[in-house]
Amino acid sequence: MTALEDLLDTAGTALLAGDLAALSGLDARIMAAAASLPKLDPATARRIRDKAGRNARLLKAAESGLRAARDRVAEIRKGPILATYDMRGHKTALAGAARPLGRF
Repeated sequence: MTALEDLLDTAGTALLAGDLAALSGLDARIMAAAASLPKLDPATARRIRDKAGRNARLLKAAESGLRAARDRVAEIRKGPILATYDMRGHKTALAGAARPLGRF
């Protein structure tokens, strides 16, 4: 196993654990390890490609999760909005402001 594979495994483990702080600086170390690789046999090259692809998918999923969390926080900050779901399952705000329930 190469140093590059170890770094890719470390990045993958951090992504799966949601430990974004552990990713800090790993990109530079991965690039340096990749630049210093000697000629690889096909099996090692395939393993590295597979690990890099896995990490790319994990990064994309993490980005999507962070975006969803950011959107949800923004939605919560706006305050209560009366909403429902349409026939396609999409969330839709109802017309007019939501009024608190209580005595009139």
